[in-house]
Formats: sequence, C-alpha cells, structure tokens
Amino acid sequence: MISPDQMLHAGWALVPIPYGKKGPTSEGWNLREQCVTSAGMAHRLEGINLGLAHAYCTPNPTCAIDIDDYGQSKQWFAARGIDVDSLLSANEAVVIWSGKKYSLKLLYRLPLNVPPLVSKKINGIDGKSILEFRCATKDGKTVQDVLPPSIHPEGHQYRWFGENPLNPPDLPSCLLELWQVILAANQRIDRRDPSPIQTDCSRPETPRQIAIVRDLLSQIDADCNYETWRNVIWATLSTGWKCAEDLALEWSRSAPDRFEWDAFWNVANSYEPDHEAPITLGTLYFYAREGGQS
Repeated sequence: MISPDQMLHAGWALVPIPYGKKGPTSEGWNLREQCVTSAGMAHRLEGINLGLAHAYCTPNPTCAIDIDDYGQSKQWFAARGIDVDSLLSANEAVVIWSGKKYSLKLLYRLPLNVPPLVSKKINGIDGKSILEFRCATKDGKTVQDVLPPSIHPEGHQYRWFGENPLNPPDLPSCLLELWQVILAANQRIDRRDPSPIQTDCSRPETPRQIAIVRDLLSQIDADCNYETWRNVIWATLSTGWKCAEDLALEWSRSAPDRFEWDAFWNVANSYEPDHEAPITLGTLYFYAREGGQS
C-alpha cells in the first residue's frame, strides 16, 4: 500500500476528497494553495479519499489517459496508429483501476519542459465520452484523478497496477503528439489562410518532414477503399502545411484509374481541423504499417 506521505515525497500534489466520493467538494479545490503538497499537511488526508492534482506535481506535472470505454478507445487509438494494449502492458506502465468494467487510467509524467496540457474529452459515435486526456483546465488550474486506496462510491477500492506507481513513465511521444495536435486543431484558422496559426506542437514544414510524409504515402496504395482514401487525405491535411494539398493530390493521382478531380476536392474541402476527434498524422503510420512495409 502506498501512503500519502510516500506520494508527497515523490513530488505529488494531492487533493482531499470526502470518503466514498469521486471528486472534491470544497470551493477552490483546484487552486494550488488548496492542495496538499508537503508532509506537514498530510493530516488533511487522514480517513478520506484522495486525488492527484496533475498540474501541480513536481518536478514535472503528471497526466492521465482516462479510458472510459476500452473497446471504442482501442479502435479510436488504432485509427491513429497507437496500440492501447501495448501501452497497458508496457513494463513501466502505471495503471489505476476503479473496479468499473472496461474503465482504466494510464498515469504518466509530462516530459521535461512540457507545461500542463489542457484536458480534452473524446466522444464516441453515441456522443458519450470514451476517453479523456487529463491534466489541466484552460485557465491553468489542475484537474484531478482519484488515487488508490480511495473507495469508489459503489463500494470497491481503487487499485494500482504496475511495478512502481510512484515513478510513472514519461508520456510516450505518440500520445504527446496526438494530444498536442488535438489541442492545436481547436486553435487553427481556415487552412487556406495564407498565414495559418503556428503552434509549438505542429511539425515544421521542412524538407526532411515533407520527405517523411511522402515516404509514408508511398507505402499506402491509393487504389483503396473510400474510407481509407479519405482518411489518408485528411491525415495529410492535418499537418497544416502549405504543400499538404499537393502531397495529398500527388498521392491520390498515383491511382489514375480511380482518381477523379471532383471527388478529391470534395474530400479535401470537407476536412475539419477543429473536429473533436480529428484524423491526425498517426493515421498515415497506421496505414503504412498495415501495408507491411514500415
């Protein structure tokens, strides 16, 4: 059993939560000064539940990938080139289980010099949340996740899975990039604007990066089904590069017997960079691997 004292010594910021509740009830709980950050304050956590205040942990903020629906989350990540099972089974993985079926949380540290990231919820086809990237609010306050050995409102105890919960791994680069791309998509203006917004998380439009994308495209047969063809075009446009349309067009025309100008521009013009579950560059890696050539 990991004690609050051990968590505090690991640099974690903790949130007092009433026993049997899933979240704090006190006003201003998500402010730094309201969190428990030192052993001298540990008495505030006696006999109650506790949560992890991601944004205020040191030396690096923590974060969580909250999987509400394992099946749909697995499909959503797979479409972006990420294998959830590999994340869950990694030797260094730290997982929190509330006891709820198909519901898990992967706990990570943000890499050095990455500031707290704004949380983002992903909805499934029925409009209900299937997963959430969790760390901070838009105004910089923390979000929290309930920690073991807290008691769930339904009566079961939260549990750890992982060899060293006090030392969660850094957020994998594939998840960091995906999270940043999702957030950047909400900030972008129309991609046809001659001066699109530049973000720190976007891939630079350099000859090397362009060559990488062109190589990925070369490993995907443009003579494919409509859904794959559409997703590859949208994934290419997700770069936000000035040459993105040209790259997508070049790839589409590599299947001359299938190519139609009107169909291409209909798909290209229907791309929505601010979609709540956008197609990202990870899709190209996924389809390239499916071709067995990468």
